[in-house]
Amino acid sequence: MRWNMINLSILLIALLTIGGCGAKGKTSETPEERHAREAYVSVNDYVGEGYDLPGGQKNDPIAKEKFEEIAAATEQFFLDKYKTEVIVHNAVGAIDGIMIFVESPHEPKFNTYALMPVNSKENKIYPDKIWTESGQVEQSLFGGLLAMIMEDEFAALDQYFEEFTKKHPVTGLQQEAINNVKKTGYTTSYYFIQPLSLREEMEKINALYLENPKITIEELRKHFDKHEYNAEKLAFGINLFMSEPGLEPNEEIFEQLLNDLSNNSSLPRGANTVSLHDNNINKKTGIGHKDNTMNEGNIVPIIRD
Repeated sequence: MRWNMINLSILLIALLTIGGCGAKGKTSETPEERHAREAYVSVNDYVGEGYDLPGGQKNDPIAKEKFEEIAAATEQFFLDKYKTEVIVHNAVGAIDGIMIFVESPHEPKFNTYALMPVNSKENKIYPDKIWTESGQVEQSLFGGLLAMIMEDEFAALDQYFEEFTKKHPVTGLQQEAINNVKKTGYTTSYYFIQPLSLREEMEKINALYLENPKITIEELRKHFDKHEYNAEKLAFGINLFMSEPGLEPNEEIFEQLLNDLSNNSSLPRGANTVSLHDNNINKKTGIGHKDNTMNEGNIVPIIRD
């Protein structure tokens, strides 16, 4: 009887100890830590899963169910309106319809989007009413054409980032993530460009391409002087991430990046906005900006002219 009481006491102590540890484990995570765990993922693993648009939950199942029909209609839309072949990588429910993410796999290269209306009550889509927001695809197309016109300068920029990421513990977005959730025009793992402010040049170059999609680079160069355009109007959004979880943005690396971009005469002329993030990216937005992100150029762009 005595041994039974001892064993029972030991069992109760063990259960209380386990229970106490469990309770402590549940309460030890702060709201901020829980938010970080639920909202963020390592950029090394991020391919766009979890991307979400405000108010799009009701249309997201329709986007998934009718993806093949959406993709076929969108590909035809871009061929008809923009004379450009695209691949549809993703379709996500939006508040009043579906946002469709596309990639142009051939030159001029870009990532952009289109929108399709939906009747969620009837589970119905409207493939013949696809539309695009003003200037978005036009800017994307122009960016791809600029990368062709300045192919040497953009190749030098790509090479610079490849070498920089080998020398320093930094990385960029995976191509799958770009294809699935980015709509920023000419976009690489490390940067995207926004040439909308070069409006006159954009209208001229795009018109030449739409008139003849097989136009040569040499012909395009006759109509765009890469030495004369206003560099302040060609914006480069540069985003790098620390390469491993737990690494904070490094000031020495950031300063080296700024110095290189400001002084390398081989790169395309433009206004650089530079951001260095930790290793985490927001699952829902595909954006890396957080309180610890290092930024330069958001107010006064870095101009290399």
